[in-house]
Amino acid sequence: MASIRHDRVQEQIKEIASTIILFELKDPRLGFVTITKVDLSSDMRSAKIYYSVLGSDVDTRLTAHAMRHSRGHVQREIAKKLRRLRYTPIISFEYDDSPKTGIELSGIIERAIAEDEQRKKQHENKMETALPDADIQIDAAGDDNV
Repeated sequence: MASIRHDRVQEQIKEIASTIILFELKDPRLGFVTITKVDLSSDMRSAKIYYSVLGSDVDTRLTAHAMRHSRGHVQREIAKKLRRLRYTPIISFEYDDSPKTGIELSGIIERAIAEDEQRKKQHENKMETALPDADIQIDAAGDDNV
């Protein structure tokens, strides 16, 4: 179970890393990067920083290389900002494909809904053509009156 302090440090690392990547890193290989989450170990000695990239697979690979290359700088800046910690967490960057997966799942769901509506309309059309034109009324007892 994570403590309040653990959660707070985790969130601070996320904010600091996001700011550094957005404003300080000048690497042209960096694409449109978003820090999605940080997993800080229970002893707060290591942290995995998860990121996502908006763009193609080539952009993702280039960004991954740039992130690995900038790890030392980002860790040093985190150490400067988190002075109250006894140990600065050793960071690593991990690609997070959950936003991409979420977009793909949304597309699948939208297509399934569209197909379902189309099948429903087809079923309604079949039912309209299959019923006779006679007016059949059902009274409260369930008897047919023509």
